[in-house]
Amino acid sequence: MFAALKNQVMRVRKDNEPPNRDMESFSRYVCDLCHTSGPLSGLRQCVICGRWGCSSCWHDEYYLCKSCGGIMRLLLLKLPTHDEQNQSNTDDSTPPDPIEDIP
Repeated sequence: MFAALKNQVMRVRKDNEPPNRDMESFSRYVCDLCHTSGPLSGLRQCVICGRWGCSSCWHDEYYLCKSCGGIMRLLLLKLPTHDEQNQSNTDDSTPPDPIEDIP
């Protein structure tokens, strides 16, 4: 699944490329997603896009930034295929259309 996600998302930073420094502070860095400033220890680098994210911009379930985590969630959704849709349309157990039942 990560390979499929990597094919969908453009890489923003290389692995281990440092985050941007906060211009107003000597020892703080900027979250690539929400642009808040914080210590380097409060940022994590996403393995898919390379962005640095703070704790509020991080999706712990997948250990990805929220941007890539949202795409991952979409990829994990089971969408019905065209064949499954046709099968459900021809299934005899579907209830009749209520409008057709009105005399």
